[in-house]
Amino acid sequence: MDMEGQPWYRRPQRVAAVICALIGGLLIAFGPEARAMWWPEEAVKATEGFEVEALPTPTVAPLVVYVSGAVVAPDVYRLTPGARVVDALQAAGGLAELADVSGINLAAQVRDGEHIRVPYAGEVMAQAATSDQARLINLNRASAAELEELPGIGVALAARIVERRETKGPYQRVEELREVTGIGEKLFNQIAPLVTIGP
Repeated sequence: MDMEGQPWYRRPQRVAAVICALIGGLLIAFGPEARAMWWPEEAVKATEGFEVEALPTPTVAPLVVYVSGAVVAPDVYRLTPGARVVDALQAAGGLAELADVSGINLAAQVRDGEHIRVPYAGEVMAQAATSDQARLINLNRASAAELEELPGIGVALAARIVERRETKGPYQRVEELREVTGIGEKLFNQIAPLVTIGP
């Protein structure tokens, strides 16, 4: 029996053609349902314009600092988080003439609410001198015990310094210590930088 006499379902070419026609018809008639059989749900949603809701971007509060002293424009400034001291000085217009930043760490991070003050040249020296002055022993106010803290001054010499003050009046000059018996030139040179006659 030749090929023409065989039923259609025994002919591979015709069987394949019929199967393709059926699949095509199903896709046309049942498009969404047919896609769901072959594609995952997530893929179908993506193809149908499904959008993921975006979360709001968190906002970070700025740093608020006060810059004063030897800068061009002293004022309160807002800086971005992570800013350094040098950024604060630049926000204030930069350094003024005679500014002294030798004691300032320009790379330090700025803290919220911080006060950054740039001293003028010579201001630091004046502060140091004032601090040293406060540590000097006042010849006209010190007790005998306080005078004994001076190098080379014992109980006897301390008592004589106080006696000289009480008998002849307040010291007018530090050099008047030479009038106290027992204080020679060498000892005087040692204690002179450590004493004062100030108020």
